[in-house]
Amino acid sequence: MIRWLAFKAFMKKGWVWVKTYWYLPVSALWMVVTWFFFRQKAAMMIENFKETREAHKKEIDIINKSKEEEVNIIKEKIEKSVERNRKTEEEYRKTTEAIDKHAGERAELLKLEDLETLAGELKKLVKGERK
Repeated sequence: MIRWLAFKAFMKKGWVWVKTYWYLPVSALWMVVTWFFFRQKAAMMIENFKETREAHKKEIDIINKSKEEEVNIIKEKIEKSVERNRKTEEEYRKTTEAIDKHAGERAELLKLEDLETLAGELKKLVKGERK
């Protein structure tokens, strides 16, 4: 009788466990059934998974390679732009130096001329503007 009560208590505890974790025995039963019926196709399914994984890896490699190419193109364009800016700044510096030099030479010439010549030039300029 005690054995029967112990067996009954064990079965009740087992039933509570099965009610709580029902998905574990169902999953185990499903695995056994699929293995029994589809064991010949298992190798084919595994091969299919391997091919899918390799195809995915190839696609990722292609995406990474195209990204690297785009980055390299952008870097080249930036380098060209920086070089163009450097050349433009150099030309600007040379031009401003030439203008400054010319203005300095002109100022020296004007200083050397006497006041009467300056007055005559101013007269000509003023008369020319009033006409």
